[in-house]
Amino acid sequence: MAKNFNHLVEIDENAKRLTIYRIYEDGKKDLFTYVDILNLSSDKDEEKLRKFSLLLGENLLMDSPAARRLLGL
Repeated sequence: MAKNFNHLVEIDENAKRLTIYRIYEDGKKDLFTYVDILNLSSDKDEEKLRKFSLLLGENLLMDSPAARRLLGL
């Protein structure tokens, strides 16, 4: 069985970056992924923002052992 962990999502306004960490039960924090969020303003390109948001949610669900178990994946 995969280790259980949570996700921590941080947004750095100065760096314009979204970073996701895995936080394990013992407190260990590992980088999962990051993405620069420049030019994702919804007033500029609503479809680009929608696709980004959908992909972000899918990635979090597929990376989560608990979510995969609940979804039967």
